[in-house]
Amino acid sequence: MTGDRPSAADPATVDVVVVGAGLAGLAAATDLAAAGRRVQVVEALDRVGGRTASHHRYGQALDAGGAYVGTRHTRVRDLATRFGLTLTPTAASGATLVDLGAGPLRSDGTRPAFNALAVGDLLDRLDDLAATVAPTDPGAAPRAAEWDRLTVAAWAARTLPHPDARLVLDLLVRQMLAADPAEVGLLHLLFYLASGGGTHYLTAFAGGAQQDRFTGGAQSLADRMAAALPRPVRLGTPVTDLCPDRAGTGAGRNLVRVVGPGLVVRCAQVVVAVPPGPAARIRLRLPGVSRPAGPPRTRGATVKLHLVYDRPFWTDARLSGWVTAGTGPLRYVVDDSAGRDGLGVLVGFVTGPDARRYAALPAAARRAAVLDRVAGWFGPAARTPLALLDRDWQAEPTVEGCYAAVPDPGWWTTEGPPWSPTAPDRSVTTAGPVHWAGTERSPVFYGHLEGAVRSGQEAARRILAAGPAPERDAR
Repeated sequence: MTGDRPSAADPATVDVVVVGAGLAGLAAATDLAAAGRRVQVVEALDRVGGRTASHHRYGQALDAGGAYVGTRHTRVRDLATRFGLTLTPTAASGATLVDLGAGPLRSDGTRPAFNALAVGDLLDRLDDLAATVAPTDPGAAPRAAEWDRLTVAAWAARTLPHPDARLVLDLLVRQMLAADPAEVGLLHLLFYLASGGGTHYLTAFAGGAQQDRFTGGAQSLADRMAAALPRPVRLGTPVTDLCPDRAGTGAGRNLVRVVGPGLVVRCAQVVVAVPPGPAARIRLRLPGVSRPAGPPRTRGATVKLHLVYDRPFWTDARLSGWVTAGTGPLRYVVDDSAGRDGLGVLVGFVTGPDARRYAALPAAARRAAVLDRVAGWFGPAARTPLALLDRDWQAEPTVEGCYAAVPDPGWWTTEGPPWSPTAPDRSVTTAGPVHWAGTERSPVFYGHLEGAVRSGQEAARRILAAGPAPERDAR
């Protein structure tokens, strides 16, 4: 839905414009509107939700983007309760499969697929190193300069003698950051672990960061938040410029003009809550206001897949539906059948360089590659899904990848964190009347739905703490 479109000669005036209708922007708008501020949210896409999006098939909402709600994701859980949404546990019973190139190996508690000692040592070592990195200021870690220049792949080659440890680290980086270990600085990986709660929490479903999903899809939270705002979100409205509003100065007023195709809105404060690449394309024309530090691009590459079957046939063989593979394109599959009215649903992830190669294939070749892969794991029944859906987040211009920004090695110690390291609870950067939010602006749960919500709420808190809204004119 869209609101009235003012002309450049007679622009609308509000207290705050929020650029971006993902969870960060909507969290900011929700808190500001609740405090009585006039808020206008503008969104370049024709929908709300940002990096959450849903396929709707067979009466089910399937998360094509961000999905999981962890046990420690308190802000997202609070919003789910507030807006009347329910959560469904994600854990599935049964054995997992591990495919290291010679076919699937059945793995359960008595038959681990990897050398337990080598992998346990790796995870403990990562958590010990991450404990020396303060999420609020990764560049202050004792060995930050060394770790920032060193890629994860180079560190593994130097320090991990066991091939199972190197393989598991490769899989972890591809799974958590959607990037190749050769593309990721060690400091960024350690920051991500420290920000998100450590390796064991981040990789766990039951009791971990993947504990639950929204029963109606994660986008349902954005839909309800947007619907509850006093002013409708203006969809299909990209912002190109933030300019001074000459007509809005005087009498203690110093307004900003937010401009885009078919858009002119005047306001006192702006929240920019979009990913780093799209945010960098907004021209900042406000005197004395500079663009704050921030990862220059999203860089992670993800294609998320759903295979829908008439029932979860893999449970006949006492399989959980979860697979980890050592080669691409499809390296991760998890069961998503809980609460699906008897349907069997597998969710798969193609990430990093695999995703870039996969996305370049014709549609028929992509489908064949996926079905060949799952049939090799689950048998011939896997070749005939009711639906095979994929979402290529690299093709989304307002996201440029997914899950979150992965800066180039060396970035953290050269540029510094994209928030104030002297204010540990401050997950937003402010430059004059402009507040920059988004999951990449949160030192806590960076890259998660929780980080996005926290950053948006912090932007609202800063605006409200600065004092009352400017006196309103007659327009």
